[in-house]
Amino acid sequence: MAPRPAALSARATPEAAAPPREATAVALLAAGAALCPFLLGWLSVAPNRLLSPRPAELPMTPAVGPALGLFLLGCLAMLLLARRERLLPWAEAAAALALAALLATAGLGARAALEGASPLARAMPAAGTWLSMLLLALAAGSCAAGRGGTPARFLLLSALGAAALLAAGLLDGLSVVREAAARGGEIRAALGQHLALAGGALALALSLAVPLGLLALARPRLEAALMAVANGFQVIPSIALFGLLMGPLAALAAAFPALRGWGVGGIGPAPATLAIAAYLLLPLASALLAGLRVAGPGLLDAARGQGLTSRQVLLRLRIPLGRGVILGGLRVAAVQAVGLATLAALIGGGGLGALVFQGIGQLATDLILLGVLPVVALSLLVDALLAALQSALEVGR
Repeated sequence: MAPRPAALSARATPEAAAPPREATAVALLAAGAALCPFLLGWLSVAPNRLLSPRPAELPMTPAVGPALGLFLLGCLAMLLLARRERLLPWAEAAAALALAALLATAGLGARAALEGASPLARAMPAAGTWLSMLLLALAAGSCAAGRGGTPARFLLLSALGAAALLAAGLLDGLSVVREAAARGGEIRAALGQHLALAGGALALALSLAVPLGLLALARPRLEAALMAVANGFQVIPSIALFGLLMGPLAALAAAFPALRGWGVGGIGPAPATLAIAAYLLLPLASALLAGLRVAGPGLLDAARGQGLTSRQVLLRLRIPLGRGVILGGLRVAAVQAVGLATLAALIGGGGLGALVFQGIGQLATDLILLGVLPVVALSLLVDALLAALQSALEVGR
């Protein structure tokens, strides 16, 4: 009997299996996420913020039990759903459900563990809980890779789940939530400063990279000089670059006192913004030049043969064809700006890094997390938004 054609065999299969690597990775990560809290601990409790926390058992109260069961159910659902490619989005949603249930279990367990304790006592997730969160995020990323997309669905559902848990007060027992409630005004001010630093540095880098990149497009010597300078900044450590800028800016502010009203000085946001912008030149300029060269010589010759000017070729051909590459460079630079802005606190620039270094100085893990977690959330949000815009532009081409 002659074998059936491959196309007929594919149509006869009711649902395609997920790629083996992704399915295996999701299964292993989901199993690890379910086991880690039991093996490495759910909670750590300390008499106050200054003393080291010690492992504590998870109190099995009537409120903790359903949350724990939902967490295990979400991990099991990931194991089962990840076997089929068309069910990978549901496996990604199951990861978000498991993460929310894990947070609820830790929050309710912390509330029960602190009953009758001193008001200064602190309860926080133990190593097993943190590692389980990481494994769930990696499993969601594997699901997204299996369906050829990004884990935006997982990030959105996880953010909505965490917000719902916070609004319901289920996480109030965790020390980081209690610390955030006590420092709400300080966190909002630091967040505003962080956004201003990252946004200002990105705007400054764009204002330099775009015109210089357009000039370098037709001048190889200028391009070589631009890329040499941009690569040179990458070699200098960030702390060293901050220090190198302090002296010249301090002298400039001393020579022109009016500049101090604009925030220019040896310390503060000015040297931090300039240093971050210097680091962003390379991804922006290289992506811009690569995007503008997506249009091949044949297309450019045809456009010029139809009478298009250099400006029209740029606006109608080079930019539309290379906008995906250009936006990819902007995506890298924006995420990099959010991360580098954390170091601005070392020279008095403010931002969320101030909370991080304050927590390091006080050996306060909760305070460190209050600075780190918003930076991670901002990075993921910026990356997800620009990735969605990049995908939309690629589809609409």
